[in-house]
Amino acid sequence: MLKRYFGPQIHHRVHFFVLSLFIIGVVCSKFLMSMGLLLGVLNLLLEGNFNSYYQRLRVNPLVLFILVFYGVHLLGLFWTSNLDYGLDDIRKKTSLLLIPIIVGAHSIPSPKRWTKLIHFFILTLVITASINLIAYHFFAEKLNLIDIRDMSLFGSHIRYGILMGIGLAFCLERLYQGAKYRNGFIASALFFLLYTFYSQVLSGVIAVVIVLGGLLFFVLWQRRQFIFLISSVLVLILGSTALIYYLSQPVNYPIPCVEQYDEMESAWNLRSTLNYDSLDKRKQPVASTLERYLSSKGLCANTKGVQTLTNKDIQFIETGFADVHETYGGIQARLLDIRYQLHHASNPSGHSILERIEYWKNAWAIIENHWMLGVGTGDVDDAMQEMYNKRQSPLTPERRLRAHNSYLTYYLTFGILGFLFFLFFQLKFIIQQWKWQQRVGFLFGLIALVTFLFEDTLESQMGITMFVFFYAVFSRKITSK
Repeated sequence: MLKRYFGPQIHHRVHFFVLSLFIIGVVCSKFLMSMGLLLGVLNLLLEGNFNSYYQRLRVNPLVLFILVFYGVHLLGLFWTSNLDYGLDDIRKKTSLLLIPIIVGAHSIPSPKRWTKLIHFFILTLVITASINLIAYHFFAEKLNLIDIRDMSLFGSHIRYGILMGIGLAFCLERLYQGAKYRNGFIASALFFLLYTFYSQVLSGVIAVVIVLGGLLFFVLWQRRQFIFLISSVLVLILGSTALIYYLSQPVNYPIPCVEQYDEMESAWNLRSTLNYDSLDKRKQPVASTLERYLSSKGLCANTKGVQTLTNKDIQFIETGFADVHETYGGIQARLLDIRYQLHHASNPSGHSILERIEYWKNAWAIIENHWMLGVGTGDVDDAMQEMYNKRQSPLTPERRLRAHNSYLTYYLTFGILGFLFFLFFQLKFIIQQWKWQQRVGFLFGLIALVTFLFEDTLESQMGITMFVFFYAVFSRKITSK
């Protein structure tokens, strides 16, 4: 119908606009993603070329896997007791159904248009990351940005870190292909690297390491440089071993004198408006944060030690920095925090690594009782809360969340067969990308495969859209100019 008024290419133009909404919205806007869904469906209905849609989807097994996966969620309603929750979950995951159809039902974008989409994505990441940095450095107090991970203003810092890795992959791919705007891609790649390591988001660092290591592996394998390939693998193993050893070491600083807590409390209350018996801005006891901070600087837990602190030190302690080395920023600060959590924290609440371990223990306890069929689509949250109570979990009620591991989530939801299918179509996707020599698609598949280990990516609209959009795009062999 629209062709009569706007010409024969109108539906292709609208489809490109929809793809643009997705690739920009996945970085910064739920509204743009919702608009993409609405316009994408309307465009398909108004064009009405249903036979062509069917033929394109039918010969695309990777998209069919996603559609079947959505069907598994529907099937899981048959053995769930909380049907209202299950139906709401189905509604939230509608993107799993619609985005693959919208992307896969139309023909593959031309090389010129695909290149434009890549540019849109990279440019959006550069702009939003710049806004994040400016906000954190100049407006942190006004925006109440307590922790550096609060710097992500456009959604989850974990999801944003993963997008940084994908953005880096696109930049390196364009450079490898000898595309135009070489300096721009070099600058963007360096910016993404610096931002990732500065932001201390482990998911982002892991995504970047996967991109750099995966691309190196890809290139060395193509060129049959097996000696360098083996050497690179050995370096990776040695680096991983060194990291594990580093994390295995407790964070201990020598105590230079006998602690005098009454003195320390009085001295602190004279220097800070934040009472000694209260909580810092990260909801940690000020007394504990102060003592750890003094110890990290080799100072006594007494009057003299507190008086030696600078005004900047006082601000750091009030913010929640419990170690002076954490204030230096960068990934080393995050690793130091992880070391302390692993060896010193007595309660997992408020400690992201220990919380995840507790989530996984709780999820596995459910799996042991429901390994065959799982608990069904609607009973995941109820089952998790019931098991927390049964196990008498030390987590505070507000921190008793879902598994934060997609594999465990789908295992406890759909049982062993659902888990195996979830793993199967990811591996199939990665193998297909390797066969097609689609480096970015291959790297995206690896990032998803690994980050699903510590994140419920497919439990939020932004996470679902991020995964399923790139999955659907790379479900066919594409070329770029």
